[in-house]
Amino acid sequence: MYKQNCTLSNIQSNGNLVSKKSCLSKATLLTLLATGITACATEPKQPDVVVVPTPQATVTVTATPQVTTTVVVTPTPQPTTIVQTQPITDVLVITNANKQTLVNRPVQFTNVNVQSVVGDRTFWVGSSNAQRVFVVLAPNLDAGSAENKVVVKAGQTLDLAGVLKLVPSVKQAQQQWKGLTATEAQGLKNQVIYLEASQIRFKPSTQ
Repeated sequence: MYKQNCTLSNIQSNGNLVSKKSCLSKATLLTLLATGITACATEPKQPDVVVVPTPQATVTVTATPQVTTTVVVTPTPQPTTIVQTQPITDVLVITNANKQTLVNRPVQFTNVNVQSVVGDRTFWVGSSNAQRVFVVLAPNLDAGSAENKVVVKAGQTLDLAGVLKLVPSVKQAQQQWKGLTATEAQGLKNQVIYLEASQIRFKPSTQ
């Protein structure tokens, strides 16, 4: 109602410019207010903002396999010194030495005298009872056809070759060497070593 009165009044008084502008300003203000209300009423409701966390990228770290180095240590071969042991050629070397140190030493007698015969395979050689060596023929010299050919007698001259070995116990000596008495076996213990002859050669008699 107010708007209509104002408009009519403004039309009727065309000369009154201030009143007309004032009335237009009020009408414009009302129009803007009505438009704002309408806009507010019709403006759609904004949805709630949901913040979704951005998934973090997964980084997989694979350890680089270590290189295994195998070190092979080869020992430096030591030079082997082979000592050539010269054979013993004299009975006196055996009777005058520390007999324990002569075990497994090779022997090579030439023109040695047989002092006495104890059994089929055993006898003494040397120059006297104080300087002599007990000799045992190896099994190969007392078997088969050799048994009849190898017959040792006192007074013979022989060439012998073999190895020095430790004298066994009294019981073992009697078991191994037939014809050896207990007294003779006991006496061998003082000799410590004996000659196992693997080679024998009979020298011609000088008589």
